[in-house]
Amino acid sequence: MSADRSGPVLGVKAAAEYVQRAPKTLYNMKAAGVGPKSFKHGRQTVYYPADLDAWLKSQLVAAE
Repeated sequence: MSADRSGPVLGVKAAAEYVQRAPKTLYNMKAAGVGPKSFKHGRQTVYYPADLDAWLKSQLVAAE
């Protein structure tokens, strides 16, 4: 988890563009309990950029 959860949040479409995935992929990952940390803001699912960065970093695989 990230310590810098301040500033603007991204909706599903913007977050999907940020991590270069389809919005449906983010919805599926959220339903499966995997993927970047998300929050509900009213009825909308939102993501902090710092959490997206942390998730992307966790997806890196060292090249041999």
